[in-house]
Amino acid sequence: MWPEVKTAKEENRRELKLSGAGARKRFEENSGQLDEAIFQLSALNLLDVNDSPLDVISPKIADLKHLQSLLLFRNRIVEIPAEIGRLSALKVLDLSGNKIERVPGEIGQLKTLTTINLSGNLLKEADLSALEGLIIINLSSNQLERFPELPLSKLEVQHLSEINVEKNQIREIPAGLVKQNGLKTLNVAENKIELVPQFLVKCPRLKEINLKENPLKDKRLKKLVEQCRSKQVLDYEAESDEPKGPAEIRPKITVLKPADSARRVSFTPEAKQLRPHVLHCIVRDFTIGSMKKFLQLQNDLHDNECGKREFATIATHDLAKIKGGLRYQADLSEQIEITPLNGKSKVTAAKYYEDLRQQAEAIRKEKKRNTYSGVHKFINLLKGEVFVFFADEDKKVISLPPLTNCDETKVGPETRHLLLEVTSSVSAECARKVMLALLKGLLLLDVTVTRVAPEGKKKGGKGKAGGGSSRVVYDKNAELSVEQVRLFDGDGNFHSVFPGKGELEFGEDENIDVEFGGC
Repeated sequence: MWPEVKTAKEENRRELKLSGAGARKRFEENSGQLDEAIFQLSALNLLDVNDSPLDVISPKIADLKHLQSLLLFRNRIVEIPAEIGRLSALKVLDLSGNKIERVPGEIGQLKTLTTINLSGNLLKEADLSALEGLIIINLSSNQLERFPELPLSKLEVQHLSEINVEKNQIREIPAGLVKQNGLKTLNVAENKIELVPQFLVKCPRLKEINLKENPLKDKRLKKLVEQCRSKQVLDYEAESDEPKGPAEIRPKITVLKPADSARRVSFTPEAKQLRPHVLHCIVRDFTIGSMKKFLQLQNDLHDNECGKREFATIATHDLAKIKGGLRYQADLSEQIEITPLNGKSKVTAAKYYEDLRQQAEAIRKEKKRNTYSGVHKFINLLKGEVFVFFADEDKKVISLPPLTNCDETKVGPETRHLLLEVTSSVSAECARKVMLALLKGLLLLDVTVTRVAPEGKKKGGKGKAGGGSSRVVYDKNAELSVEQVRLFDGDGNFHSVFPGKGELEFGEDENIDVEFGGC
C-alpha cells in the first residue's frame, strides 16, 4: 500500500492528493495505475492526481460513492471508463491535459455535476446535453469541429454560466445558444468562425464574449473584437443590419518572419548551374479537408502553369517528416538514391530516370510520334549523368526535380505544416508565378470562387454606363499563414528569402489581401 493511501486510510481522511516526484515514481513502478487500495477509501470526497504517468482510470472508481471532486489533470489518460457515470455525488470533474479522444455517454448520468474541464485533450466532438446541472464548461484546446451539445433544463432557470471552447476548429455558433438564459461568459477565440449570429444579443445575461483570432468576415467587427470590448461587440451586433455576404469576403495570406533557428536551404554552385531557380516557403497550420482536391491542384498546376513540367516543377512535403535544413546539390545519377513518390524501396536516380524514359519511349512508339509528348516531354531537360536533388540533415533525398519527390515526406490528411518547393530552369519569374499560383490554390482550396459583372452591366452585354471590369467573390473566408524560408550559398552566406515584400501580388479584382507580420 502506498504511504499516502495508508495515511488516508488510518486517519479516515476525506481528501487524497497524489503528486510530486515520489508519487510519479510509484506510478511508474505500478505500470501507470493507481494503488488498488485507494478504491477501499469509501469516505473520500476529493481525489487529486496530477502531473503523473497515470494512464488508466480503473473501473473501480465507481466504488468511491461519496466522491464530489475528481481532479485528474495533466496525466496520460486516454479513456474515460463508463463506470464514471456511477459517481452520483460528483460535482467537479477535471480531466484536462490528458489524451482523451471521446466522452462516453454514461457521463450524462452525473446529474449533480456543476463543473467539467476537458481542455487540452483530443476530443473531436462532445455531447454534454444530459448534464442539466452544469455551470462551467471548459473544452478549450481540443479538436472540436462542432459546438458541443449543451444541456437545456426543463426548468425556467438554466444554470450554465460559462462556456470556453477556445482553440478548436469550430465554424459556427449554434442558434440553440440563445436558450441558455444564464450564460454570462462565452469564449470562442481561435476557432474558424466567420459570422457572428445576431441572436447572441438575445442571451439576456451575456456580458463577456471572446471572438479573437477568428476569420471574421466583417472587418469593423473584427477590429472591435481584437480590442477586446465585449459590450461594443454585442452592441454592434444588435444595431448592425449591414449585409455580410460574399462581396465582403477577402481571403488573406499572412507572411511570417522565420525565427533564427528556422529551417534554411543552402545550395552548391553545381546545383545552381544545372537548375538555377529555387523557391521554398512553409505553410503553417494547414488542414487538408480533401486529399483529392489537394492532389488535383498540383496536377493542374503541373499541366498548365508548369507547362507539363518543362517550365517548372512543384513538390510538397510534410515538414514534420524532414530532419533539419535542406541542401541543394548535384551528383552523378548513379550515386543518388531516393524512394520515389508512392514507391516501396530506394532506387538510384539513374534507374528511376531510365524506367521513366523507357515508359515514355513505349508511349511514343505506340502513338507513332517523333518526340515525347505530354508529361514525358520534360525528360528531354535531363541531359548528362549529373542530376540535382534536395537532401535533409540525415542525407535523405527528399526531392529529385523535375522527376519526383520522395515517398517518406509525402503529404497526408494528418499533415499540419507544409514545405512547398518550386524549381525552374527557365527563370526566377517563372518560379515565382508558379509558387504564387500554388499558394493561391491552397488558400482557396475549399472556397467557391465566382466572377460577377459590375452593377449596371448585363452579363454578356454592355452596361448602361459603360460598365467596368468584373470582380471575383468568394463564398467563405480563408486564411493562409506562410513562413519565409531563407536561402544560403555553400559557404553559409545569406543569399535570399522567400517570399519577400512585393513577391506575392494578386490582381485588384481578385480581392486577396497579403499581410506581412513583423517582416
